Amino acid sequence: MATALKDSFVSLEDYFALDTESANARWEWRNGDIVCMTGAQPEHNLCCANLVGELRARLRGSACRTFPSDQRLKVHAGSPYLYPDVSVACRPEFVTINGLRALTNPVLIVEVLSTSTAAHDRGTKFMQYQTIPTLTDYLLVDSNEVAVLHFSKQGGREEGAVWTPRLHEAPTEATRTGLLEDPPDAIKTAVDLPNLGISLPLAEIYLDTALPGAELG
Repeated sequence: MATALKDSFVSLEDYFALDTESANARWEWRNGDIVCMTGAQPEHNLCCANLVGELRARLRGSACRTFPSDQRLKVHAGSPYLYPDVSVACRPEFVTINGLRALTNPVLIVEVLSTSTAAHDRGTKFMQYQTIPTLTDYLLVDSNEVAVLHFSKQGGREEGAVWTPRLHEAPTEATRTGLLEDPPDAIKTAVDLPNLGISLPLAEIYLDTALPGAELG
């Protein structure tokens, strides 16, 4: 999803006013900077829609809820307000400020990578997400090829927990994708999420995208 950055410092009060008044745009607040979350390519949008649908279906009947990209998220470190592409929370909790509700306890966050956001999603944004005590899983979904990088938290919710990466890609594409410098030898075509008790096949994540290997994932 492409972004456009405003240069001047914006207070939280002005951010809430802008985000409330903007009917056709979503704005992230990043410690005084605001970023407009604009339109994306079809493959990006299909992956997002597939993920929301698959997660909702697999979590139906549980206490966990799946939220699309319009759900604002309150991150604890530095108080940024962000819009993940997909998030899941079990018994969701919200904070309300100026009439706007923001999710505070996600257990899973998914970002579908685009050219303009990939570096930020892998770097600064992931560091911010790691400060959320409830978060146990973070997925980076490539929208240009069939490849998902899954970070899972090892050691529970304690400070100093280790985030372990695992790469998942189509069986016909076992080369390095750029998401991870040294991908593990064992390549799986389904993303296991034991904290949620579900598994997401790559074929379902990339359904209808026409990317090479999507039908084999």
